Amino acid sequence: MDLKITDKTENKALGRTEISCELSFEKAMPSRKQIREAICAATGVAPELLVVVSAKGQFGTNGAKVLAHSYKDANGLKAERKYLLVRDGLAEKEKKQAAAKAPAKK
Repeated sequence: MDLKITDKTENKALGRTEISCELSFEKAMPSRKQIREAICAATGVAPELLVVVSAKGQFGTNGAKVLAHSYKDANGLKAERKYLLVRDGLAEKEKKQAAAKAPAKK
């Protein structure tokens, strides 16, 4: 797997750095965890402060475009969408409460 960082943009309003990458791989698309580890190794960001927003494979090629957000501290993760944190294993999925329903009449 080969990772090339194409763009880094500082978003001061949200306290994060938006990282755009191009990824090339041999056989199958790498998992989000593998992509996150590769970006962390290339940028020096701690894994618990990096969120992979999207990883879009390009049809017919062994490449993908990846967008990730890196934060300066754990408080910055509150700005990120909850489902992305769950996908990356940084948060637990909230379980829905079962509504107490009366049994249906026949």
